[in-house]
Formats: sequence, structure tokens, C-alpha cells
Amino acid sequence: MKTKLTLSIDRRKVAKLRRASVRRGTSISQLVEQLADQLDDKPTETTIPGILKWAGYLADKLTLEDFEEDSRGGAELRKTAYYERLKKAKQKRA
Repeated sequence: MKTKLTLSIDRRKVAKLRRASVRRGTSISQLVEQLADQLDDKPTETTIPGILKWAGYLADKLTLEDFEEDSRGGAELRKTAYYERLKKAKQKRA
């Protein structure tokens, strides 16, 4: 059984959805259903928060202040092993 759903989406994204649906020969509703299936299939326990994926790459550019920032990004950075190494290095210098 289908259920109607009203969405508020930026007009540019609606245009992208329309183009994608034409290319794929499907409806926008079917695209949304496919996306919902894909999201449901992905395992959540192995998902790494976005900022943690980049923490190792950005480590040489990040300072201890970035890690200790009172924000969501700072909170995620504090979960990394690199943060512990930075804290130990600062304690040795002090």
C-alpha cells in the first residue's frame, strides 16, 4: 500500500531529481523508495562519523584547540587516538 508524503526540498534539488528520474526512466517517488532501501541496507554499527574519517588525513593541520573546541566537530575529534597523543605531547612539554 502506498502512502502520500509531502516533502520540502530546495528547487535545485527537485530539478536534479527530475533529471535523474528521466535518465533512469523512473519516477521521483521510485528514486526516493530506492534511496530508502539503500539506507536501510547499510550497517549502522560500522559507520564512522564524517569528521573521524578525515581526522587522520587532517591531523598535521589540526591543533589541540581544534580538538577542544566546544562544538560537534570538536566532540567527534576528541574520540580519536590522535587527540590522546596530542594531550600527552602537551603534558610532556608543560
